Amino acid sequence: MAFTIDCGSDMYGGKVNVEMKFAQGIPSLQELLSAVETEFDVRARANRPAGYPDAPWKCETLQVFDDSVSRWVDLYDTRQLKMKGQLWSFQPESIWHSDAQGVIPEAQKTACTFTTPMGSPARARVAADAGVPPTLSEKLRSVFYQIDGQNKKYILFEDLERAFRQCSMEFTYSTAGDLFQMADSNRSGHITYDEFVNFSIKAPQVIDALFFRFRDMQNAAPAFSPQQSAMPMQSAMPMQSAPQPVVQPDYARQQLAEEEHRRRDAEARAAEEQAQRAAQQAQALQQQAAQAAAEAQAAAQRQQAANDDARRAADEAALANQQVAQQQAQQQAMMAQQQAMSQPMQSMGAASPDRDAALREYEGARRRADEIRMAKEEAEREERNAWDRCYYSGASPSRQY
Repeated sequence: MAFTIDCGSDMYGGKVNVEMKFAQGIPSLQELLSAVETEFDVRARANRPAGYPDAPWKCETLQVFDDSVSRWVDLYDTRQLKMKGQLWSFQPESIWHSDAQGVIPEAQKTACTFTTPMGSPARARVAADAGVPPTLSEKLRSVFYQIDGQNKKYILFEDLERAFRQCSMEFTYSTAGDLFQMADSNRSGHITYDEFVNFSIKAPQVIDALFFRFRDMQNAAPAFSPQQSAMPMQSAMPMQSAPQPVVQPDYARQQLAEEEHRRRDAEARAAEEQAQRAAQQAQALQQQAAQAAAEAQAAAQRQQAANDDARRAADEAALANQQVAQQQAQQQAMMAQQQAMSQPMQSMGAASPDRDAALREYEGARRRADEIRMAKEEAEREERNAWDRCYYSGASPSRQY
C-alpha cells in the first residue's frame, strides 16, 4: 500500500504544500529527505524571482505535527510519520530566505514522486542567468526536442525512459511507463507534441525537472582526461543515434526575456486599468448611496412635517369642541336659572309658590348642567385617546387624505 504524506515549506515569501507518495510504504529518513529536497529544488528553480541566486534547495530541519501534544516536533525517526500527515521542511536562514508563521495551504496533488541524491550531477548548478523564469512554451520546446534526439516529431517510450535515466530521476511513486501512458492519450504508442503539451498540465514538476537538468548538462563543460586526448577524433565523436543538445543562442534568450518583460508590463498595465475602473465604480456607487440617503432624509422631514400638521389640526378640533360644549352647558344653566327666577314673578299677588319645589327644580337644573359638563369632558378624553392610538399605531390622520 502506498504511503502518502503532505510536505510544505516557505518559498520566496509564500508557503507551498505538496502531496508526496511512496509505493513501498513508509520511506527511510534518507529517502524522505532526498524526495523532499528534490521536489522543492525543482519548484524553487521554476519559480525563482529575478535577482535571487540559483542555489540548490537544502533541507536543514524536518518537523512533523504531533497530534498527541498538539504541536510541531523535530522528525528524527520515520516511525513518527502517519498516513496523510503533515510534514514541514525548513531551509537554512539567510538574507534570501526566512521562515514565517502562516496558514498552511491545501496540498497540491502530483502525478509522481521522484528522488535525486544531493550530490548527483543532475542537481548541479552550471548555468548562470538573471533569474527570469522561463516561459512554458520555452520549456516545452526545449524538453521535447531534447528527448526526441532524432527529430522524429514524436517521443517513444525508450526515449522517455532514457531521458529519466540521464536526469537521475528515480521514482518512488509511479513509473516511466505510467507517465508514458498518461501522456499517450490516444494509445498510439508514441507521444506527439500536442499530447506532450497536455501532459505538462498534468505533471508540471516533471517538465520542470527535465528542463533544468537538460539545461545544466548541455552547458556543463566535459571533464578533461589524458586518455581522451590520446583517443582518435572519430572515437571522441558522439554516436549518431545519441540525442544532440539544442543550444539556444544568446540573442534568442535575450529575445525571450524581452518578450517576458513586455508581457509582464502589459499585465501590469491591464491590472492598473482594472483597478482604476474598480475605483471609479466604487466612487459612483458611493455617490448614489449619498444621493439615496439625502432623498430618504428629505422624505423623513416631509413625513415629520405632515405629522406635525395633523397633530396641530387635531388639537385645534379638540379645543373647538371643548369651547362649543362649554357654551352649550352655560346656555343650559342660564336657561334653567331664568326659568327658576320667572316662576315666583308670575305668581306674584297670588298664593305664595312652594319655595322648596323651586329650589329642587333649581338644583336639578344645576345637576343636569354638571352632568353635561362631565359628559363633555369625557367626550374630550375619548377623543384624545382615540387620536393617540391612531398616531402611535402608525396610521397618522395625515394618511387618510
